[in-house]
Formats: sequence, structure tokens, C-alpha cells
Amino acid sequence: MHYFRKYALLIVLLLFTIIGHSQVAGRIVSLAPSVTNMIYLMGAQDKLVGCTNYCLEGVKDKKSIVASAIEVNVEKVLLLKPDIVFATSLTKPSVKDAMKNLGIKVIAFKSATSYDEICEQFILIGKYAGKEPLARKIVKSQKKRLDSLRLFIPKGKKPKIFFEIGAKPLFTAVPNTFMNDFITKAGGVNIATDITTGTITRENVLLKNPDAIVIVTMGIVGIEEKATWEKYTTLTATKNGKIFTVDPYKSCGPNPVTFVDVVEELITKLYK
Repeated sequence: MHYFRKYALLIVLLLFTIIGHSQVAGRIVSLAPSVTNMIYLMGAQDKLVGCTNYCLEGVKDKKSIVASAIEVNVEKVLLLKPDIVFATSLTKPSVKDAMKNLGIKVIAFKSATSYDEICEQFILIGKYAGKEPLARKIVKSQKKRLDSLRLFIPKGKKPKIFFEIGAKPLFTAVPNTFMNDFITKAGGVNIATDITTGTITRENVLLKNPDAIVIVTMGIVGIEEKATWEKYTTLTATKNGKIFTVDPYKSCGPNPVTFVDVVEELITKLYK
């Protein structure tokens, strides 16, 4: 009986090992710049065989381009023989279904609503890329870094922040998004807590009178927006000299590291 139990336990352990290894993909296609960025962060780029033309690291490394921001060339994806394709909510359902019908495993990520969800997605990608221990180590170290940074937020300070991510029309970060999490993790209060679509008028912003305005850099548009807001001399953000830009690559598709980079920049600029 003792030997039978020992033998049964060995079989169970072997099955778990096989199942665990079967999840590791040797060939990966990424249909999102943020996912590609995460793959490079964990050092799994050797497994990346295809990506979009917006994936800066992949384009630089001359990975096969199989998609734009929205359109996907399913035939090219199939020819790459991927073990898994990482997609997003921007990927058309019909395209995801077509790939699945061709026997391709597709994991579709929804837009993360918080820093914790970004970290969860990072760990899941690490699991499929065979880098889960490293992914968890990175997440742990960055959460510790974030906690340390938040110690520099002055007690009692809760600056009202307008986070601008589009100019025409004027667009902002809303609750239940990772961009809103930038604000709360930096100790601020989002002035757009009462809207859901993200579209806001300049008059509404002026009425809410934010203490600071954060603009996602959009080339010349970002510079022009900063200058436009600074013309409103009675605006508290203008009086405080707290109208500044942040890197769009880090703020629009963050990974566990770049998210904390943005929070660090916000804390530095908000409270200096």
C-alpha cells in the first residue's frame, strides 16, 4: 500500500510537470506594443517571431511584421507557426476567431484597469514565455519601489489633476483605468471622476480648476496644448507652474517598470 501511494504521488507530480511545461510557448506572436515591450523586459524576445509595426523593439530587431494597430494579416501569422498569439481588445473578434479556427492558441488581454492588472498580465505572459519566476521577481521589486516612492508624497497633499491624453477632441483619463491609477498612486485626485467616456470640454476643465495638468506628449500638439493652458493665467495649475508632459510610450502602454517610472516623474514634478 505504501509503495502504491508513493507510485501514485510520482505520477501526479509528473503530470503537473508535463502540464506546466506544455504551457510554455516556443514561438510567440504579439499583436500589441505593450505586450511586446513586456516580452523584451523579461528577456524572452528570442521567442518572439511576429509583432505589429508599432512594436518598436520588434521592428528594430527585424521581427516579422504581421499587423498594424488594428488590422492583422492572418496568413502571415499562420506561416510563422506560433504556439501562441497575444491579442488585445483592439484585435477584431472575427480575426481572433479565424486564428482559433486555424488551431492557433490566442490569449486576448483586455485593457488593464490598474497597476495590479498590468502586473497580473505581465506574470501571465511570463508563464507562457517560460519566464514566470523572473516576471514575479520584477513585479515584487517594482511594487517595493513604488511603495518607497510614495513615502515622498507630503502628508495632507491631494492635488487635483487633469490628465490629458488627447487634444482634438479633448480627452482624459477616467476612473477604472490604469491612467487613473497613475494619478492616485502619485497621491492626486482625478478631476474627471464624474465622467465615463473620457471626452471633456476645456470649459469643464477650467471650471474644475486643477492644481496640475499632465499632458501625454504628442509631438508639436503636446507643446501647443501646454502653451494653450498657460494662457489661462487664473488657472491654479498655471499659477503653480504645474503644467507638464510625460512620455507617451511609457504612459500609454506601461509595463510593471515603466508604470512606476511615470509615477516617479509625477511625484517629482507635483511636489518639488
